[in-house]
Amino acid sequence: MIVNQKQLASVLGISSRQVRNLQHDFDFFTKQENGRGYDLGKCVQEYIEYKVKAEMPKGTLVNIEKEKAEHERIKKTMSQLKLRKMKKELHEAGDIELFLGEMLYNFKNKLLATPSKIATLIVGEKDVNQIINILTKEMNDLLDELSDFNPDEFASDDFTEKGEDDEEDDD
Repeated sequence: MIVNQKQLASVLGISSRQVRNLQHDFDFFTKQENGRGYDLGKCVQEYIEYKVKAEMPKGTLVNIEKEKAEHERIKKTMSQLKLRKMKKELHEAGDIELFLGEMLYNFKNKLLATPSKIATLIVGEKDVNQIINILTKEMNDLLDELSDFNPDEFASDDFTEKGEDDEEDDD
């Protein structure tokens, strides 16, 4: 449908002056080949696209891309952490607390039992070097309790966390 400038302005709800300004500034609303009138359908579509772009906050598309990039970085970091956990290079804090708690509890018990154990070994010993050797051996045995580290003693081999099985790829 071909309309004149006044009719186009009325349909779009703007003034004739605004139609001229949009035509001049943004090269909208091109006239028909014969120079008379405007194609209403095409002009309405151009105006709608113009208004939508004007209403969208600046950088909205950039923000979406930034969010997607951040999401991908997080997924990559999580994958790296899971891999390190599978290789037993990384452990949960709760697992470490449990392991250290048990290790220190065992060490404390052995340490408290040491005086009576050593007393029976050195009770009749008169050679100072032999007493030193017995004490050194017992102290080394105690310290070995602290140096026993086995990553296999940490938590289960269940590497899936809650919700990981349901993880969706948003590519």
